[in-house]
Amino acid sequence: MADIKRTPIDPAEIAAVAKVAKLPLSPAGVQELAAAMAGIYGLLDQLDAVRLGETPPAFCFKAD
Repeated sequence: MADIKRTPIDPAEIAAVAKVAKLPLSPAGVQELAAAMAGIYGLLDQLDAVRLGETPPAFCFKAD
């Protein structure tokens, strides 16, 4: 799997999306959401770094 670089969180984009979705979001709320999203994306990047090798998907598991 190719390593895909994640686009950094842009608070201006968060504010724009919130406006389009008609969600009231204060400037402080935008900053909090940007920080939370950066943390979540950081965790996802750590999970992406784990090489699973030949681990079968969960639906293949049979608990006999």
